[in-house]
Amino acid sequence: MKRRAATIAFNENTASADTITDSGNEFVVAGFQAGDTITVAGSASNDGTYTIGSVVAGTITLIAANDLAAELAGATVTLTAPKTVPDGISVVVKARNANTGIISVGYSSATALNTATSSFTLDNNESVSLQVENINQIWLDTSVSGETVEVIFEKSLQA
Repeated sequence: MKRRAATIAFNENTASADTITDSGNEFVVAGFQAGDTITVAGSASNDGTYTIGSVVAGTITLIAANDLAAELAGATVTLTAPKTVPDGISVVVKARNANTGIISVGYSSATALNTATSSFTLDNNESVSLQVENINQIWLDTSVSGETVEVIFEKSLQA
């Protein structure tokens, strides 16, 4: 799972667990969950790896052992939480029906950010099925800020 935005801030909460906030309220939509190990990149003082204690739309609360420095939103920050997908299981990325712009799907940040080099572009309600070992291999960008996708995993059956 991945969230890249200039709306992300870091809060050092002395008496309680530190938090990462997003005024765009996209953490749940992006798929972050309690227990995920996230990597922060692009911040002035908080690049590193952290563990999520809990998450709601606009706030990730870290476990108590993690320590952040206070940092206002403004810089474009990327949060990633790799999700391992077993071999042979497909991942479907579907642009939401209400989207008005284009979703670019790439194999790196650079390919997703440039619609001319992206592997796929999706209009509203279109989808693409991919085979990957790790969800971190899929990069997404939107031509309209705030538009989202649905990510669907095929569930493997255990005997």
